[in-house]
Amino acid sequence: MTKIKPLVLICILIIPSGVLQAAEETVLLSNGDSLKVYFFMPEGVETAPLVMHVSSGSNNEFAARAGFWLGKELVERGWAVAVPVSPEGRMYFVDNPHFFPEILAALQADYGLHGNKVVISGISNGGSAALAIAAQQPEHYVGIIAAPGRIWDEQKFTSSMEGIKVYLRIGEKDTYRWNNRLEGMAATLTAAGAEVDAAIVPGARHIFSLDWDSLQGWLDNLAESAH
Repeated sequence: MTKIKPLVLICILIIPSGVLQAAEETVLLSNGDSLKVYFFMPEGVETAPLVMHVSSGSNNEFAARAGFWLGKELVERGWAVAVPVSPEGRMYFVDNPHFFPEILAALQADYGLHGNKVVISGISNGGSAALAIAAQQPEHYVGIIAAPGRIWDEQKFTSSMEGIKVYLRIGEKDTYRWNNRLEGMAATLTAAGAEVDAAIVPGARHIFSLDWDSLQGWLDNLAESAH
């Protein structure tokens, strides 16, 4: 098995709500690809549970940075956040879900994160990708945040997702009418063994502001499971 050799480079990333310090990791994957991963750690802690965030669209550098606002919010709530940058486009991660445990192993080696299971998150296509990735290797995940997200292929949700908690939110006026599929998606996830917290966001379109009071409660309940 190819050894993962992370190289840590420190940089400062500017996002609209302020300045956030991140580690920029280059992880050598088992297939020989070098993968850039942005990593955010809460200040003043030695260890933290991890959220792996899947960017929307092509998962390129621009898309990864566009999602830093969510990372900042999660970091402020005590979670470490990793944002991998795809070298080949969005489907790179969906087609290769086994790379996520490799990324986790590299981050564990450097930062001593809580446990061997993580939360995976995404918005829009990123949320859909998060669902698909977790469904293919559910043993590595304790929770999924898809706000919004949709199930691309129900056949990928036949394996057991027992114990995985899913936070699924879709806007009432979703541009792509994903809201019409919420009930069916929740049923598919539940049938696979997941614990589903699914709801329509009143008046919201495809992209919306998260209800952090609701999400914080979900994260609080999840935190112990992520150890």
